[in-house]
Amino acid sequence: MRYRQQGMTGTGWLVVLALIGFFSLLTIKLVPIYLEHYSVKTVLESLQDEPLITQKSVREIKKIVERRLKVNSVYNVREKGLKVKRQSGVTHVEMTYTVREHMAGNVDILVSFSDQVELVSN
Repeated sequence: MRYRQQGMTGTGWLVVLALIGFFSLLTIKLVPIYLEHYSVKTVLESLQDEPLITQKSVREIKKIVERRLKVNSVYNVREKGLKVKRQSGVTHVEMTYTVREHMAGNVDILVSFSDQVELVSN
């Protein structure tokens, strides 16, 4: 006797739906984190276009970055992750931070970022 193909079983469909749900939840949680990171990266890159930025003090540069982060609604970044160093006429601005997002149950997502920009007198 020949048997015709019947398709997936109920268990197979549950596995497929569970995988779709998991990856959808993961996407919903990660997309805002990466959009916020894009804003942080844009703020750091905008410092290169700032006139006379290398003549400003470290404190003034930090204030500029903090203000721009507030304007862009970036709240996961703390001030202690912002480091400004001066070496031989070049100012290095580095932003290092981690974002921890609750996913489901006792599972969390932890994403670490580190961006830096070199400011040369223009």
